[in-house]
Amino acid sequence: MQKNDEKIRYALTMEYIGADFCGSQVQSEEMTVQSEIERVLEILTKQRVKTVFSGRTDSGVNARCQFVHFELENEVDTKKFIYSLNALLPDEISIKQMQTVDKTFHCQKSARYRWYRYIINNRQNRSIFLKNISSHIPEKLDMAEMSKALDYLVGTYDFTSFKKTNSDNPAKECNLMYGHCRKISGIIYIDLIANRFLYNMVRIIVGTLIEIGRGSYKAEKMLEILEAKDRKKAGPTADPRGLTLMGVGYDEKYNLNELMHMEATNEQNLLCQAS
Repeated sequence: MQKNDEKIRYALTMEYIGADFCGSQVQSEEMTVQSEIERVLEILTKQRVKTVFSGRTDSGVNARCQFVHFELENEVDTKKFIYSLNALLPDEISIKQMQTVDKTFHCQKSARYRWYRYIINNRQNRSIFLKNISSHIPEKLDMAEMSKALDYLVGTYDFTSFKKTNSDNPAKECNLMYGHCRKISGIIYIDLIANRFLYNMVRIIVGTLIEIGRGSYKAEKMLEILEAKDRKKAGPTADPRGLTLMGVGYDEKYNLNELMHMEATNEQNLLCQAS
């Protein structure tokens, strides 16, 4: 057996629908995305393989470009290995890319930013095709007020008001680099990009935006909530099914961003055509 420092580090890019999983992170006696990945890796390699995700996603939350790294004793043919992984994984998980990375790369610690999107089906009727990737809110929402409220959050702030109360992570400050809210053909897209997100932060921000969109508060209430640093001041936590991890950004030297950028460009072209 080779020594540990001779192991080869690989990075996977994957997507999944979170409805049938108890989140991404391994939990005792529960089916999670990580437990399924590690189960299949063990079948293929005959090794116990520990994986590291770029970040955890809650039960019901989806991913378009989630990253995970792990180490193997021997080199593998990545194209054949992806095929084998996908053949054994549940239909709700798909491996899209696999490549070797150097030992300085760490899926979580090397990440420069995370991009999340929340989708609201704002049409009158629910959609069976959108049910696992969106929240259905048929009532009219004030997009102008929601967009204005979101602008108050862009920047580096203490986001305690938008953090789950019993979180054991002491982190408070985040740099929200981008926040945008738009509506196309009855579907609302809320995009948030930050260096990191606190536990439930995106869903609490969205829950607050929805209350503002309903007219419960004016947009300026968002600034008051932010400055309060009190979870009780913010709105409810939005339905996890509407949330998707769209991508994670890394330094160009790791050559991991091409797939994410390509999909983002293609998606933007489709949105422009639909608008």
